Order: sequence, then structure tokens, then C-alpha cells
Amino acid sequence: MRLLAVLLIMVTTNAFATKVLLIESYHAEYPWDVSYVKGLEQTLLPSVILETFQMDTKRIPKSEYERKANEAFNVYQQLKPEIVILGDDNALAYMLPKLYDEDISIVFLGINSNPRHLFGQYKGQAKITGVLERPLFVKSLGELRTMFSDDPFKVRVMFDSGVTSQIAKEHIDNQYRLIQENLGIDVEILTIGTKQEWRESVLRAKEEGVSVIIIGLYHTLVDETGKNVPATQVINWTSDNSPLPIFAFWDFAVGEGKAAGGIVLYGYSQGEMAATLVNRIVNGASASSMPIQIENKGSAIYSQVAMEQWGLTAPSHWKSID
Repeated sequence: MRLLAVLLIMVTTNAFATKVLLIESYHAEYPWDVSYVKGLEQTLLPSVILETFQMDTKRIPKSEYERKANEAFNVYQQLKPEIVILGDDNALAYMLPKLYDEDISIVFLGINSNPRHLFGQYKGQAKITGVLERPLFVKSLGELRTMFSDDPFKVRVMFDSGVTSQIAKEHIDNQYRLIQENLGIDVEILTIGTKQEWRESVLRAKEEGVSVIIIGLYHTLVDETGKNVPATQVINWTSDNSPLPIFAFWDFAVGEGKAAGGIVLYGYSQGEMAATLVNRIVNGASASSMPIQIENKGSAIYSQVAMEQWGLTAPSHWKSID
């Protein structure tokens, strides 16, 4: 009788389970992915069965993106999930053309681009909603201006040349043009392809009149042979060798041997917000009726060790992560 009861519970549980496939733009060890997957897993309803696929687009050349997208679509066809979560811009750009006419719900997260450009091209059965990601540029500059008395005050923002970086740079450029006169801050935004260019931009910053460096994304840099440079190596070298204090837009770039602090975005909260949308769909809501959300609050964090490295004191409302 006990075995029969267990089997009945298992059958009942599977009958009411919802299969969800997460397609990640990047890889399972990437800190942003680790964080948002944790947010998903800790927020999704117990009835959700979550499967994942990683496109690995931080580490493979762009010429291989389409191949990875085809692999992801094969996994989708095998699993036949009711809901697909698309993590970050590459997953949305490469998977929406394959999924837009499927009878499923799609929830995206970590999107820096304007997804409506894609939605206009691909209209089908799929019901779509999600969460946008926007670097907290204006908040960051406002906070940094109160910490430094430099006049003029010049900030160098550094990104790699990956797809997400290009989109984030465009967003920051647009914001800066709108508020440039009010800030009284000179901002230079760089997108960099190679390790050598990155190092030169860091080392020359002070002599070129820069006061502070803000690190964006740094995960697609390549060395002289064209091989991807490990992200940890990039941020550690920058911390060790920069003649100027460095700050960041994302939480994974802050800490000992990294940036001193910043008004940052967390992958966890993106996952949490996306999971909340998935839960509503599981409970009967239509994804197409849910407005796209924007995470724009962020958190002010700092590393005491890194702050001391630069002889700085964090504002009292910033939270220590050490």
C-alpha cells in the first residue's frame, strides 16, 4: 500500500508539473548566470521542472552562435516545454526567430536591447514577456561625483566588444547626451576587443586626464592569438595595475582584487523577477498580458579591502560585501 501511495504521488506530481527550458546566452560558471539561475531556482513554484542549455557565447566566436542556437532548438524540440526562458541578448536574438511561432510562453531576462525591434519582425503564436536590464549609469555618476573633488571630473567607462557591451554602450550614450549639461562630468565610453588594448587604456587613463574608471563587461577580450582571456584574469590585472580607482556596474566585478564598488545590478534579482512572471503563467495568466518589466533600482555596494587599496571611504549608505 505504501509503494502504491508513493507511485500515485509521483504520477500526480508529474501530471501537474510544468516543463520550463532556460536557454542561457553564456555558460553555467559565468557569475551573472550563476546569480540569476539561483534567483530562478529559489523563486519558481515547486511544480516547475527546470532544464537548462548554455549557448556559451562569451567564449566562442560569433561565427559559432548560430550552431549553438540550433543545438538549443534541438533540445527544445526534445523536451517540448510549455515555457522557455531566454537569458540575455544573444539567446533572445538567436532563439526568437526559431521560437516565435511555437505555441509556448517565452519569458526573457537580462535584455539590454529594445526587444520590440525583434517582436516587430517575429509575430506568431508565442506569448512573450520579460525583464529588461539597464546599467545604472546616471545613478553611478551621481554617486561618484560626491566622492571626488576633481575639477574637471572625467570618467572612463570600459566595455569589451561583445554584443551585450555594444548594446549597453548605446544605452549609456543616449542617457549621457540627454543629461550631459546637468552632470558637469566628462564621460568617455570605450569598447575594446583585445587584452593589449584594454591594458593600454587602463595604464594611460591618468595621464589622459581621467579621474575614475568604471568597468562594464570584460568577458570577450582576446589575446594576441585570438584566444579568449579569462574574465578573472582581466579584472584582477585591472585592479592590480590601474593608476586610478575602479568602480563597476555589475555586482560580480566588485570585491577584493576587483572594483572598489558601485551602484550595481544583480543577476539574482533578474532571475527572481523572471521567475515571478513564470509562476503567474503557470497559474493561468497569459504572458502577452504582462507588461515588460525594468529592473532599475540596483544596490550600492563596496569592498572595504578594495576601498582601502585606493585610500577611499565609501558613502555611509553603501553596503559592504566583505
